[in-house]
This record gives sequence, C-alpha cells and structure tokens, in this order.
Amino acid sequence: MKLRSVVPALLLACSIGALSTAARASSTSAHAMVVSGQAHGGVVPFGCATSGPQAMEGRWFGSASVGMPTEGYASCNLSGGIQNTSNLAGPSLAGQDVSHAFNNGLNTLSAAATAGFDKLGVKTAGSFTGETNGFTYHAGEAAAYSTDSLLLPGSGAGTIQFGFSIDGSAMSVGNSQTFIYLNYELGSGPIYTAFNAITSYGTSSVTNPTGVSPMAGFTTTGANLSGSGTAYSFAHPITLGTSLDLSLGLFAASYPGSFTGVANNDFFSTAKISRITILDATGHPIDFSIKGASGTIYDATGAHLPTMGGVPEPGTWAMMLVGLGGLGAVLRRRRGMTACIAA
Repeated sequence: MKLRSVVPALLLACSIGALSTAARASSTSAHAMVVSGQAHGGVVPFGCATSGPQAMEGRWFGSASVGMPTEGYASCNLSGGIQNTSNLAGPSLAGQDVSHAFNNGLNTLSAAATAGFDKLGVKTAGSFTGETNGFTYHAGEAAAYSTDSLLLPGSGAGTIQFGFSIDGSAMSVGNSQTFIYLNYELGSGPIYTAFNAITSYGTSSVTNPTGVSPMAGFTTTGANLSGSGTAYSFAHPITLGTSLDLSLGLFAASYPGSFTGVANNDFFSTAKISRITILDATGHPIDFSIKGASGTIYDATGAHLPTMGGVPEPGTWAMMLVGLGGLGAVLRRRRGMTACIAA
C-alpha cells in the first residue's frame, strides 16, 4: 500500500518540477565580415550597384552596419568573407581577414567577435593606401550577441535596470571612421543603445544614449578614445514572477579612408552586465539571485557563469547524511542475511 501511494506522489512532484524548470530560450552568436574592392559585373541589372547590410546587423545596428552588394562577393569581383556562428549552450566565435590590392593601393582588414552569456567582445581593424571612387568597398565589422531568459523574483509590478561595464579603445587616421555600439532588447520590444563610441575625421565621442548617467572613465583626444566605464539602461517596467528574455548586441566597424587611412578599435576584452537593480511596486529593491535558461547566475552584481563543484548547501548535507544512513542500514541487513544463509 505504501509503495502504491508513494509512487504517484513522486511522479506528480517530478512533473511539477519539470514544468517549473522547463528549458527557456538561450543562445549566443558571433558575426565577422570584411569586404574589399571595387564592385562591378553582376548578373541582374544594377545588382552590384545595390547593397544592404546582413539581416541581423541591419536590424540591430541600422546604417552603421556594412552594406554588401546583393549579388555577393564573387559575382561582384570583391575580396573578403563572412562568418556567422551560433551556440545554444556556450560561447560563439567568428573571425575574418583580407589583404587586397586595388585602385593603386593595398587594403587590409580584420574582424573578430566572441559571444558568451557572461560577456561579449568585438574588434575590427583596417588600412587603405589606395583611392576610392564609385562602388568601392573597404570595411570590416564584428558583432556579438547573447539571449537569455530570466525568471524574475517576487510578484506584482516592478522595474528593472541594467548596468553594463565596458572597456576598450579606438582610433582613426585621415578620412576614416570607427563605430562601436552596445545595444539591448527586452522580449520582442525596441532595441535600445546603452553605449556608443565613434571616431570620425579627426574627432571622437563616447556617450550613454539612454541619458541615465553620463559616461565616465573614457578619454577622447582628436580621433582617439580609450578607457572603461559603466553604461546604464532605462528603468523598464516588468511583471515580477514572470520570465523576461534579455538580448544583448555588441558591434564594431572600421571604415579606413583612402590614401593611407587607418581605422582600428578593440573592445574584445569585456562588455558585460555588471549591475542589476530590481524594484518592487513600492520602489524598494528586491534581493535576488536567479538562474537564466543558459545556467548563468544573475544577481545585483551582474551576470556570472556557474561555478563547478562548490560546497553543498546545509539542506544538501542533511539529505546526504540521510542517504548514507539508509545505505548503512541496507548493508547491515545484507550482512545479516548472509550470516543466516551461512548458518
């Protein structure tokens, strides 16, 4: 009787657990692209004269992303390449480079991206000693993305705000440009820019476009910038006790200008969530530590990869002791039965 009554109870408990801990959306992806040359040829009319960005980069970063002829590299006599990678459970990496002589000069480009649930990184570099004219391409871009689903603590209405730590450097020479963006999206809502750095034609700037806090820690001199700081998101309304999909995108692009133009940036080391503030309906902060669908831990100090091993919780120790006690009883019983058989 006890066995019949216990088994359905265990099955019910397992079913409830499976429903409450079902896997939610999580993924990383990385993108690297370089393109060099003067576009010509093509099959369809005006094919190599018509260009547009890659779909993901166009959606996330708009006109800052590199446009490509609609007929691609080979048909339009261009050099370079594109790499897109993705991973549902871990980091993604992508990289491309090219060295291409055209228009009386040499164009060298490189791009690299790394995407993890704990941090994102991008860098691009380029130089060009030739000249530009109609339909020339001499650009590189890198993008890193992550998406994770967070089960928010508490219940009722509230707000959430993120702080993103970021560090890096950028420079350009001559009529060249570099762009760096850190964007975020909650659910399927609008994409917001939390950090933007630009070097362009002898000038540079670093901003936190949400306006929540001015960027500090970066220095700008002419077309050079470097440093580190924390950029903040808006304070977004949320419903506590529900799941929230958080997506991040970090982007870098280099556009070296003609006649010894140089455009380099390096934000490959760290761009990550370093602060999370959740407030309840009364404006009081909520103490929390939650696990995302990826297994990443989120708390007030940001996002952290789970540690391997570790010291068991007190409740875990108690269960282990109970289990060891039961195992000891089984072993003693088996020894007793062996002795009876031997007798």
